[in-house]
Amino acid sequence: MRITIYTLIAILIWQLSVSQTVNDVNRFVSTELNGSARYTSMAGAFGALGGDLTAISFNPASSSVFLHSELGASLNYKNKLTESSYFNSQGSSENEDVRLDHLGGVFVFNNTNSDSPWSRVSVGFNLHKIIQFNQNAVVQGTNPGGIDQYFLYYADGLAFKNLPLYDDETTDDIYRVLGDEQGFAAQQAFLGYQGYIIDPTNDTDENTTYRSNVLYNTVNHKIDIINSGWHRKTSLNLSGLYKDVFHLGVNINFHKLYLNNAQNLFETNHSENSTTYNINFENELLSFGEGISAQFGAIYKIKNIRLGATYDSPQWLTLVDETRQSISAFHYEGGIDIREEISPNITNLYDEYQIRIPSKTTLSFAYIFGSKGLISLDYSTQNLANTRLNDDFGSTYLTEVTEKVESRFYGVTTFKIGGEYRLNDLSFRAGILNQNAAQKNTNTNTMALTFGLGIDFGSSSLAVSLINFEQNKQFELFSEGLTDTYSLNQKLTQVSISYNFKL
Repeated sequence: MRITIYTLIAILIWQLSVSQTVNDVNRFVSTELNGSARYTSMAGAFGALGGDLTAISFNPASSSVFLHSELGASLNYKNKLTESSYFNSQGSSENEDVRLDHLGGVFVFNNTNSDSPWSRVSVGFNLHKIIQFNQNAVVQGTNPGGIDQYFLYYADGLAFKNLPLYDDETTDDIYRVLGDEQGFAAQQAFLGYQGYIIDPTNDTDENTTYRSNVLYNTVNHKIDIINSGWHRKTSLNLSGLYKDVFHLGVNINFHKLYLNNAQNLFETNHSENSTTYNINFENELLSFGEGISAQFGAIYKIKNIRLGATYDSPQWLTLVDETRQSISAFHYEGGIDIREEISPNITNLYDEYQIRIPSKTTLSFAYIFGSKGLISLDYSTQNLANTRLNDDFGSTYLTEVTEKVESRFYGVTTFKIGGEYRLNDLSFRAGILNQNAAQKNTNTNTMALTFGLGIDFGSSSLAVSLINFEQNKQFELFSEGLTDTYSLNQKLTQVSISYNFKL
């Protein structure tokens, strides 16, 4: 009898950090083009311009460009078409979303002391979504390797005595105890054995080698993926205008992150003499936490020219993961087909861990054509290979994930160009964003084409933007055993509406 006091606990708290993978890092470092309609309609090229509420979150010197205090909010409609590629097979899915993605304000204080070099000081705030994780995807294709390889990997070296059920024990009991006493690998081996996918090479308690019950030449995989959640940044801002030519600012940023990733793999096309077939393996990951970062920015005015520079500190995030799993499969026994389902009513709660998303530097240029319009350029660099994961226990597993990140990610450069043409109170806007692929096995750049209109009512303004955004990313099926990759090409159409009013 192996049931212990842990059987009374519905949530299993681990002392091991093993849920995090390169896939999760890939999502956490991702960004989209979100914010006010004016900002997004010019592809976010505001580093040397300022004077926009969302721009405060990208160059903190932006708020002292405002001449008046102002509040504003933005509503975004998103349509995401996700095209998948897996072993030369394609799939697609689509989802829609409407959300309030941006809220901001700035309060301007003019200095009446003519002897002070600071002619204007402003404080501001801005809340916007760095990224919305909401995405549905269907991945399907024919793979020479099956899910049995995943379970064999984790079972290797584990004593067989841990895997059977003894008198009065349930799958919930043993899944819980194995997780607490031996960790994630033992849980996966248990699911594989109880699902009739793997068996020991012999039935002795101390056996540590296993074989597959699944026979195939190739297998068909269909993977349903449902992601939801967001990474939100709230910026608290202070900026000042020095000697009427230098705008200098600083942000303290507070981050909140929530990700729900559900993945359901269905494997078919096993051989006729396979004793186990039609396998369904479900995994759900919930990541949530918060963090902090800082930004320092400057804008310098030379007649009609604006020069900008911004330094984004690393983002220090502290996260907690929860996972749930289940597996089902058919097996042939005694002349009949039996469906076996193992669905532990257990949530694995992992120790908190830290992720550091690296710093970013942006240089900006803008030219103002008097009252007729402007053109603006931003150039940013960020080395995503320097992303780091760790915890308070010095986890060797997180060190290994960090090493994988170093080997698979590039430094990324982002180029933005935006323009605005004014015709009385009406403004026409457009922009282009280009970012090189962040992953070494992905050759597709991130691209965005943006358009927009704005109308100034004097005491308020209304703006609309249209974004066509495309980004390609590579993901692994699993971090071990069955590590084949699939790609997700996201084509995003976004419409934003913003309303701002002066105080």
